[in-house]
Amino acid sequence: MGNLSYRMIYIGGAPAGLLGVDELFNVLFEAGMTPGDENLGEKLIKGVKKHNFVPKPAIKDYQDVLLREYLKYYHARTGGEAPVTRDYGQWEGYPREHIPWFPTVSEELCNGCGKCIEVCPKDVFQPMENGKVMVIEPFLCIVGCCFCKSACDPKAILMPQR
Repeated sequence: MGNLSYRMIYIGGAPAGLLGVDELFNVLFEAGMTPGDENLGEKLIKGVKKHNFVPKPAIKDYQDVLLREYLKYYHARTGGEAPVTRDYGQWEGYPREHIPWFPTVSEELCNGCGKCIEVCPKDVFQPMENGKVMVIEPFLCIVGCCFCKSACDPKAILMPQR
């Protein structure tokens, strides 16, 4: 397998550690794949499956997240920026990605008010096209922080128990 990159990505409401995503993105970029290419989602899933298990019921979730991540990667590369692997730091000596503290937004309850985005000091959230909010950077969340949950009137944000 060699030394493959390791990425923690938030998929279907839970973190997933994936091997080889950076290498896959690089291969697809060098092959001229753009985010709008019709079969990009299939190629991403096929590439990820080389080094990772992807449960059948979650393929659509994986594909959606990988398409979003590739879009960010593509924009970074075409904008002249080098792709950056995120370092989320440590919490009490453990890599932040190993600490299960991050918000989960219930799409059914979210009314799109955006209060969570306003109060979050770490840019964990982003508005979606449908006006609701999604978690895009779960591991930027400050362990123990509940500002977003407190600000959410429809109680659409869940946090793990302490």
